Amino acid sequence: MFPIRNFFTSFLFGNLLLIGTIFGTGLLVLSYEINQHTTYLTERFQEQLLDTVQNDFQTSWSHIEKQRIEQYFQHYSEEPKFRLTVIDIEGRVLGDTEFPAEKMEPHQTLERPEIIAAMEGKRGKDIRSSQTTHVKYRYLAAPIFEEGTPVAVVRVALPVAIFHENRQAVFGRMLKGFALMFLAVMILSPILLRWLWYKPLQILNQAARRIANGDLASSTFLEGPREITQISQSLETMRQTVSGQLDTITRQREGLQTILHHLPDAIFAINQSAEVIYFNEAAKRLFRIESAKERPLLQELVRNAAIVDWYLPHLAGTPAPSTIERNEVNLFGRKHFLELEFVATKNASSEDAAYLLIISDLSESMRASKMKTDFVANASHELRTPLAAIHAALDNVSDDVFGDRETLEKIIQIVNRHVSRLDALIEDLLALHGAEDETISARLENTNVAEQQCWIEELFRKRINEKNLLFAVFGEDSFRVDNKRLGLILQNLMDNAIKFTPSGGQISLHFKRDETFLVIECRDTGSGIALEEQHRVFERFYQGDSSRTGDGRLRGTGLGLAIVKHAVERLQGSISLESRLAQGSVFTVRVPVEFI
Repeated sequence: MFPIRNFFTSFLFGNLLLIGTIFGTGLLVLSYEINQHTTYLTERFQEQLLDTVQNDFQTSWSHIEKQRIEQYFQHYSEEPKFRLTVIDIEGRVLGDTEFPAEKMEPHQTLERPEIIAAMEGKRGKDIRSSQTTHVKYRYLAAPIFEEGTPVAVVRVALPVAIFHENRQAVFGRMLKGFALMFLAVMILSPILLRWLWYKPLQILNQAARRIANGDLASSTFLEGPREITQISQSLETMRQTVSGQLDTITRQREGLQTILHHLPDAIFAINQSAEVIYFNEAAKRLFRIESAKERPLLQELVRNAAIVDWYLPHLAGTPAPSTIERNEVNLFGRKHFLELEFVATKNASSEDAAYLLIISDLSESMRASKMKTDFVANASHELRTPLAAIHAALDNVSDDVFGDRETLEKIIQIVNRHVSRLDALIEDLLALHGAEDETISARLENTNVAEQQCWIEELFRKRINEKNLLFAVFGEDSFRVDNKRLGLILQNLMDNAIKFTPSGGQISLHFKRDETFLVIECRDTGSGIALEEQHRVFERFYQGDSSRTGDGRLRGTGLGLAIVKHAVERLQGSISLESRLAQGSVFTVRVPVEFI
């Protein structure tokens, strides 16, 4: 037997089978009851008929004649449904509606118990086949009394076939009625089932499929029978719950991706097939990944043998929950100090991340650490040198010196010069701190090129005149800027230009407007800076060759251009350098300002 896969067909078939079973059982029970009732009515009819015949003969028996009996039987012989027989007390047949009486044998025999019982004054009955007609009858006999004594017997016989015919007729009519009802059920059931049950179930099935396919926007509420409504409400509740959970997961996923996206460490998520299923922006920047195919291998993205050689054994073996190692590698011609961490997750799914490779670029922090170390060493050295000179000069002070005015003046000059150097170093250190300190908020002020020119000329007029330098300022814009940090930039650029420009040279400041940026160019015709030194001039305490100045006494603190660089960065600007030996230098500063 093939299984029925269609729900409507199976539901309809099951209902029809159930209804057919109920109808069949009802037909049998009802048929039995009706047969019993029909039999009861037929038997009662037979008894009533016997009572009527008995009464007729009882009232006229004493003077009845044979001819009257024959007429009586001739009248009843026209009714074929029953057989009437009269027997005298000696057993002779006086009349019969089915057979000539004179040809019938005596009936007072043991084979006819109903007659024996009637001759004894009682009613008798029996069911058997007639010896004369060979038809099976139900016999019912009653006595005829004369002066209280039975003198004859009247018998009414109904063919047993009448009972069967009645039952068959009733059963046939019932069967037709039930067949018509079942046919009506078969016609109406598909319509009723489809509209009352199957149609709502189809709608619920479609709603469940939409939820399974991820469509959580459509409502699944459906009105109908209570059970259908309850299922609909449950589906709607499930839809809302799943939708809410998916929204939460989506938000958490987006939040996690945002976090990973902005993390400074390069992160690669790898599945069990060793395919990279995710990498963040830091990974793109560190390894210069511009484009990649879907789910590449790590070695296709990280083209560095040292990293790949470290990674593959961890992937092939049974990795510990977390493994960390630090390596110095060469990436695109530049050395990087990297911390490599391989993490095995507990995710068994082949589609999700099974491993994480986290690569932290410690190069900047290492360089910053080295810069701090160098800064302390350089600062200590710069402070020690003038202090040692002062200490040596003071050691030469004795009672005899006060009598030698020339020697005393030299000692005082030495002390004064080195105290000035200490003072300048402290001033530059404080200026550098102010330029670097991010906690000091910008204080915007209105100014213009003329004001900047005025204080610059006042501050550097003596040095410019001593070296007979030609100084000029170009520009006439007015703007709003952090005037203190802009002053640090201009002061140190001018100090550097004057220091390295020989006598008779030229220095100029050009203030230009480029959209929302103020562009300042500090040009000089000084000794210039060698190409190999240009990338270091903004480092703390870095000083170029003093021979370029022509005067070793003009040696500075080495913090001027570092102050310029950090002040520019605090103003969210940029600085660049163009220089050639013996031809001069151009420092270009770009800072955003509000022009007024």
